[in-house]
Amino acid sequence: MTELRFEEKIIPSVDLSGESPLPAMRNALSFNLDYETGDEAGLFIGYGLRTNALPSKLQDRYNTEIRPQVWKTAVLENEYLKATFIPDLGGRLWSLYDKEKKRDLLTENPVVKPGNLAICNAWCSGGVEWNIGTRGHHVRTCRSMFVARARSYKGSPVLRMYEFSRENGVAYQMEFFLPEGSRFLFLRTRIHNHHSKVIPMYWWSNIAVDEGDDLRVVTPATHSFANTYISNFEHILRRVELPTPDGYDCTYPKNYPVAKDHFFQISARDRKFEAALYGDGWGLCQCSTDILKGRKLFVWGRSSGGLNWQKRLTSPEGRPYVEIQAGLANTQLECMPMPPRTAWEWVEAYGALQTDPEKIHGSWEEAKAETEARLEEALPRQVLEDMLAETKTAFALQEAEEIISRGSGWGALEKARCGANSEFAPQLDFDSDDTETRIWQELLAKGAMPEWNMAEPPPSYMVQDEFYELLKAAPAGKLRDFQMGINCYFRKEYDKAEEFFTRAGTTKESFAVAYAVANTRRCKQDFAGAEKAFRDGMGSGDPTLIREGLQAMCEGKLFESVIECYENLSDDLKAIPMNKIYYITALLHTGRPEEAEGILMENGGLEVPQLREGEGSLSNLYAAIQCAKAEKNGVKLNPESVEVPNKLDFRMDHISELGKFGSRYGK
Repeated sequence: MTELRFEEKIIPSVDLSGESPLPAMRNALSFNLDYETGDEAGLFIGYGLRTNALPSKLQDRYNTEIRPQVWKTAVLENEYLKATFIPDLGGRLWSLYDKEKKRDLLTENPVVKPGNLAICNAWCSGGVEWNIGTRGHHVRTCRSMFVARARSYKGSPVLRMYEFSRENGVAYQMEFFLPEGSRFLFLRTRIHNHHSKVIPMYWWSNIAVDEGDDLRVVTPATHSFANTYISNFEHILRRVELPTPDGYDCTYPKNYPVAKDHFFQISARDRKFEAALYGDGWGLCQCSTDILKGRKLFVWGRSSGGLNWQKRLTSPEGRPYVEIQAGLANTQLECMPMPPRTAWEWVEAYGALQTDPEKIHGSWEEAKAETEARLEEALPRQVLEDMLAETKTAFALQEAEEIISRGSGWGALEKARCGANSEFAPQLDFDSDDTETRIWQELLAKGAMPEWNMAEPPPSYMVQDEFYELLKAAPAGKLRDFQMGINCYFRKEYDKAEEFFTRAGTTKESFAVAYAVANTRRCKQDFAGAEKAFRDGMGSGDPTLIREGLQAMCEGKLFESVIECYENLSDDLKAIPMNKIYYITALLHTGRPEEAEGILMENGGLEVPQLREGEGSLSNLYAAIQCAKAEKNGVKLNPESVEVPNKLDFRMDHISELGKFGSRYGK
């Protein structure tokens, strides 16, 4: 019999409970994209993408200290598979174990160790995560979801996890089931646009599998859109022919010198699947109904930067991994226009596939044909289509049998806004004891925001169009004006935003106002004005404000101000590695490279847990310091020629000596 049970699992973890109280205003997700895809590509490049995490707050209060932590889990198990989920990590499928082969189908991370890779900063690797809303790792990837036991499916239990996506204002639900005798775990996803307008929609299921020298990734494609990382903010996308567009077979992750994405272009008629198959022909296959048309391979590459990123996100026992992914669009640089009053639904399947290794590791055409044939034997394509139809009324549109744990209050707020008889997710119980929504509940009920002492930041922020209209009609007040400023800022109306912020309070009496005014001025390239506002708020000791203030001063080349502000910080704030990075930068640019190097190379090299994915600041700083030291002695160095210590090298586009090694698994 299939069993659904709720247990606890002890995992060595970094504390993820802290978050910034401030609105996430820095445009950390901006990028420049150059694409060479041809007229026929039909991509929605840039559509629906957002440059900051608003209305969410950042999860940026973690460090590197690892302690045992108890995590609540949901487990689905039958005679062939054991699937373990962690609802408080965005519902992540933490592990999927093949009981027959006694092998893991996914990369199970031995630790919960976040890095700054997600929209809201904190992200951890391993297993399968679910991303909705806009480009990037979802805002709930390290936050809790609603968990319920749904109606059973042909006698087998169904695990339901659901939430409200604030980015596009919709409910989404995932139902997982593992029928008796099934060698595949199934996921049924439903997203419903209950609005009377088109909204941009994004979804990618992100799957980590062990990398190995004999791993081949197979999907029914002849071309891909290859995405090359130039920097954290620059990408080049081009359409290429598989499997050897760059002089090596890109279906083998071992061949990649640097980090790279391939978005596989699967024709409308072909089955949508992607398999990670090893030397013996065994491995994970993920397939879906056709609406989930995109498939992707992400590889960290053989450079020291790629290796270091993987080490950062795990422990010495952690295994190297690659990601295979499945999404609504052809690439992750686009959203899809979702019509009003429409539901998008699909079924995914995750299971082991045994194939003929000679065919899998033969020609690309042989590998595709063999994988598709074995998949059709194990799980016919029509089965998924039939399952999608029959489960809609069987459990997807039915209320849950039991609520196990509750998530955020944003779905309940939307239900209150829409009214009891609306089309908004009648089958989902969004009742919550979340207090973040209380000011918005009051706006709905009374047409006004409550009185608020802006000495403390508001409990939450809102940029949804419907609430923006309610704010416009509400009477003036400090909280209402501050939230109006957030909405104007989000819509890039910076002059109006600053006017509203200053109505809400002064930068000296409210560090939330100081932070908001400073970021607004930064966006207007008024770095001197931003510096003044940041300085006014630094007395609060808020780590987010201080870190972003030092960063903005560096961007404005106000290096003397950086030094003065940093040296006036308390010892605990001085010790934060990102703050040290900006201080080192300022020392370098004020003619003190030796001091800068001394701090950068403490304990063999500064460890910076908040370093952004793709950011080359550590490598660039080290090279610039060496050039500045050499210049003092009359020698001109090329920064590209400087050998960067391995501990500081997180460059995703740099081909290092490590990239020339044949294997990373021997020593």
